[in-house]
Amino acid sequence: MKIDSLNLNSTKTLIKLTIPIFLELILQVLLGNVDKIMVRNDLLANAITQANSIIDLLTITISVLTIGSLILISQYKGAKDFNREKKIYSIAFYFNLSLGILLGIAMLFCGKTILSLMNVSSEFYNDALTYLYICGGFLFLQSIILTLFSFLRSNAFVMHGLIVSITTNVLNVGLNALFMYVLKIPSIIAVALGTVISRSICSILLLILMFKLTKVKLSIKDALKSSKGEFKKLIKISIPSAGESFSYSLSQIVILTIINIIGLKLNSAAPTAKSYVNIMVQFSFIFTSSVSQAMQIILGRHLGSRNIVESKKVINKTLVFALGSSILISSIQAIFAIPIFSLLTKDVDVINLCAKIMIVEILLEIGRAVNITMVRALQTSGDVIFPTTLAIIFCWGIATIGSYIFGVTFKMGIIGVWVAMTIDELVRALIFIIRFKKEKWAKINLVEC
Repeated sequence: MKIDSLNLNSTKTLIKLTIPIFLELILQVLLGNVDKIMVRNDLLANAITQANSIIDLLTITISVLTIGSLILISQYKGAKDFNREKKIYSIAFYFNLSLGILLGIAMLFCGKTILSLMNVSSEFYNDALTYLYICGGFLFLQSIILTLFSFLRSNAFVMHGLIVSITTNVLNVGLNALFMYVLKIPSIIAVALGTVISRSICSILLLILMFKLTKVKLSIKDALKSSKGEFKKLIKISIPSAGESFSYSLSQIVILTIINIIGLKLNSAAPTAKSYVNIMVQFSFIFTSSVSQAMQIILGRHLGSRNIVESKKVINKTLVFALGSSILISSIQAIFAIPIFSLLTKDVDVINLCAKIMIVEILLEIGRAVNITMVRALQTSGDVIFPTTLAIIFCWGIATIGSYIFGVTFKMGIIGVWVAMTIDELVRALIFIIRFKKEKWAKINLVEC
């Protein structure tokens, strides 16, 4: 799909870009959770959840320039400034790759310490460490994948990303089954190896597509020769933008630690319930994430050509789609929670606890739909400091501290944790709407900076 041949003002264009991204993200979620599903063991699933909480945080760190690259590439395309656009590719790719390698090495040395600080139960500590060493040690693969996906989306090659995601998921399931059932490798090692190998193949496929479709050369020399001005601009957008996600993910690790404490003191089912709810929660906001990413592709071009009227229209359309889908999906999940979670575990206490959480989740998703849409809209415009500052204050001041107060002090358990996170999302949503209506974002011009 070539976005330049489509009507940027049409709702159909937003939908055409959203659907492939939506399907691609579903497959990415499945890739992230298929290991937990295939091991069919509550303790091993919990171990994978604990390890992935760290890996997810580091993934945000290594993808630091992907956010800025998508924004700048889209705006430069809108402004027809193709020379400056070309510089962004090499800078972002090699910076992220280097960071991924360094963090992967660091994880091999710090993994034990981090899991210990998280109060991970001794029942699955060793399995969590094994998974963390194998998948965390190859973090640079995630760096390559996320960066190249960002490049393809910037150029509106969303269908190609979907095909790669399908291929990667099929490979992952097949490799997991081969290692576990044919070669009889211990389950935690088998699924970790399956994930690493499938991601390796995914990286190769994306590189081939990148060179073939965009004709962009990822040259180290070009990255080193690129102007300091472009690198500074990329950093100026990316670090605050990544900081918002980083702060949120880090707060989630602390909240997971609080849930581990709840599991030890109040309800042993809490950590396992969190593990399975995580799977369902990702499906609650996956459409919101998809449509907001599609919005960024279109919005970047509108902003690059300084078309503010159409920029506001596409943001409002996206918000309507995001809210509608989040409310619908989370409500269905709450209604059918017991049969859904019965497919994942046979523990009645875990199933009932998950069902209660999903009721609170409906309100949480309303706030999250607004937040995801508004944050990406503001970031695309260049208004990056405000979302990061707000995230740091509220994720820690309300969600994290509130989780301990409600969950541990007031003895509400994991339900108290969800109440705190819901308050955080809803209050931030209200503030973002006020910020958007003031239209300070419309006065920022990244192309002329």
